[in-house]
Amino acid sequence: MNETYSDIEMIREIIENIYAQLLRHKDYINNLNVFPVPDGDTGLNMTLTIQGALVNTKGNEAYSSTGDYLKDFARQMLLNSRGCSGVILALYCKGAAEILTDNDLSVNTVHRALQNGYKRAYEGTTNPREGTMLTLMRELEQKYADLMKEETDPVIIIKKTIPYLKSVLQKTPDMLPVLKKAGVVDSGGAGFVILINGIAKEVGTKSLFENRLPVAIVLSINRRLKKLLKKKPARLKRTSILKTLKEIAQEKILNLKLNRIIEQVENLVNNGIHIFSRNNILTDLQELENSWDHKIKFRYCTEFVINAEKIPSEQQIRNFVSLYGDSLIILNDGDTYKVHIHTNKPNELISSISKYGDVIFTKIDDMKKQHRNFISKDTLSYEKEQGIFCIVNGSGFKSILKELGATDVLDYGKNKPSVKQLVREINRVKAKNLIVAADDRDILMSLKYAASLSKSNVYVIDSESVISLISMLMAKPEGFD
Repeated sequence: MNETYSDIEMIREIIENIYAQLLRHKDYINNLNVFPVPDGDTGLNMTLTIQGALVNTKGNEAYSSTGDYLKDFARQMLLNSRGCSGVILALYCKGAAEILTDNDLSVNTVHRALQNGYKRAYEGTTNPREGTMLTLMRELEQKYADLMKEETDPVIIIKKTIPYLKSVLQKTPDMLPVLKKAGVVDSGGAGFVILINGIAKEVGTKSLFENRLPVAIVLSINRRLKKLLKKKPARLKRTSILKTLKEIAQEKILNLKLNRIIEQVENLVNNGIHIFSRNNILTDLQELENSWDHKIKFRYCTEFVINAEKIPSEQQIRNFVSLYGDSLIILNDGDTYKVHIHTNKPNELISSISKYGDVIFTKIDDMKKQHRNFISKDTLSYEKEQGIFCIVNGSGFKSILKELGATDVLDYGKNKPSVKQLVREINRVKAKNLIVAADDRDILMSLKYAASLSKSNVYVIDSESVISLISMLMAKPEGFD
C-alpha cells in the first residue's frame, strides 16, 4: 500500500468516526434545537450531510493525494448539505480543504486549515451569531494554536481541545439569549463538539453527552407546574406542590432553565408561599414555553443547488435571494452554488433564480409541520431524509412497485383507505420528506387531507392508475432513496 493511499484511508476512517458519533448523538442534538427555528432537525441534518458526502466520494485509489480526496469530499458536502447546520459545516470543510491541498498534514498546515475553515463558515453566513457552532469553530482554532506549542501530532492536539470546547459549549446560553430562555446549549455547537470527538477517534461505547428528555416532555412538565402555581393563594397547598415535585423528580431533566425553576419552586415551598416569588416563577415558566413554541416568520426551509454561469459573483446571488427571507447561507464551488434560506415563497424563489442557470437540486421543508411534530407528545423520529410511498390495490402490484424502488407500499385491498389509516401509514415510513401517490383518483382527497395531518413533509402526486405509479418510479433520479 503506498503512503498516499494509506493517508486517505486514515482520513476516511476519521470521517467515518465523525459520522458514527453524530449518528449516536443525533437525537440528543435534535432536542437542543431551538435556534434559529425550533424544528428539531440539527442532529439529523449534520448526520445526513456527512453521510451524503461519504457515500458519494470515490474509492481511495481514485485520488492522487489527500488534498485531492478532501477537495472532492468538500464538494460532496456542498451537494449533500442539509439545513443551516449542514451548510455551515460544508463551508467549514471547504475552507479546510482549500489549505490541505496535498499530502501535508503537519501541525502548522492543519492549524491554517482550521483558521480558513472558520473564516469560510463565518463569511458565508448572513448575520453570524455568537453562541452558535461558529463560536466553537473559532475557539477550536485558538485553543489548537495554544496547544501546538507543546505538541506536534495534530490529532493529539485536537483531542486535547475537547474539554475546553465542552466548557465553551456550556457558556453558549450566556452568548445567545434565546438559548438561555429555552434552557439549552446551542445544538449546532454541541454537534460540532461531537464531530471533533470523532476526529480525535474517541468513539468507544460511552456517549459524549447524556440523553435529554424530549422537548415535548419538558413542556408538559412546564405546563403542569404553571397550572399548579396559577391557583389562587388560598387553594395553593404545600402538600400538592411537594407531591408534584416528587413525581417530576423521577424524570431525567437536563433542561437548564427548568431545573432552575424547579429549585425556585422548592424554595417557595420551604420558605413559605409568597405572591411575588410565585409570579416570578410563573414568568419564567411562560418564557420557557414561549421559547419552544413561538410563531415562525418564514415557514419553508428552502435549499437548492444552481449552476449559475450567468451570475458574475456570489454577492449578486446573495443580494437577489436575501429579498425572499432570512437565515441565508451560500456556499460555492466554482459556478456551482448551494443556497439555504428560510422563506414563505420557495417556489417563486426557485422559479426566479432559474433564469440565472440550471437548478439541479431543490429541497423544501415545512418548518411549521416539523415544529409541530417536534413539540408534540407523540413526536416522530425521522429515520431517512426522503422516500416514496405508494397506495395500490393488489399484492402483485405492491411487489412490482417495491422492486422499482418505492420506500413502502400500502395494499388497501377491497376497501379504500381511511384518512386515519393513511396518516398512520405515512408516519410509519419515518421519512422527513415523502412523495405519496395512489392508483385511484378517488383516494386523492383523503390523501391530501392525510398529508396535512402527518408529521412528514408530504408531496402528493396527482396520479390515477398503477401505470402512472410505475412510470413515476421508473423516472425517479438515480440515487433517490
